[in-house]
Amino acid sequence: MFSIRAPGKASAVRHRLVLALAAGLWAGAAVALACVEGDVRGEAVSVEREVGSTPAGEKAAVQILGAGWFSAAEIVKQGGSDDNTAVTIEIDGEPMITTSFATLKKPWMQLQNAFIVARVTEDGDTRTMTIWYRPELKFRAVLAVRVDVQEDGVDGLRVRTVMNKPAPHEHIAGTQGTLSASALPAFK
Repeated sequence: MFSIRAPGKASAVRHRLVLALAAGLWAGAAVALACVEGDVRGEAVSVEREVGSTPAGEKAAVQILGAGWFSAAEIVKQGGSDDNTAVTIEIDGEPMITTSFATLKKPWMQLQNAFIVARVTEDGDTRTMTIWYRPELKFRAVLAVRVDVQEDGVDGLRVRTVMNKPAPHEHIAGTQGTLSASALPAFK
């Protein structure tokens, strides 16, 4: 049971303090939810590099400097004698996957689940390697897609990556507080 009595001066101050504290907590929770409620990725970006004819022993690469979220890579190879061309995706200096066209063109070597897709499709003398990650992989400094050609007769290479820039309010490692979009490293 409880009883109702007229509030005294101390009780009224305590009541206002509790209300102010509750309002502050509610406002803080609303700001925190707004920060994580939406998608934390920024603008979508696609980078493409056309390499052309590439002799055996040569390498091609797409390197992104800055922070972001890696989603997918597509490497299109025209020609080639035995599909002995390797692809490596590195994030901040750590290899995430290294595979070859010869390996992934075998159906039992392809990956396809909720977290990664890695496969090669063929159309005549054109081979397309697709590597896709879900959820996206976060990189803080460097994303590199390297193609190492170890076969003769490669008439053309095209490398395309799909990623997102970090959101303007996202905290990048080694920074304090919030950053504006202009303070983030640019993709180069």
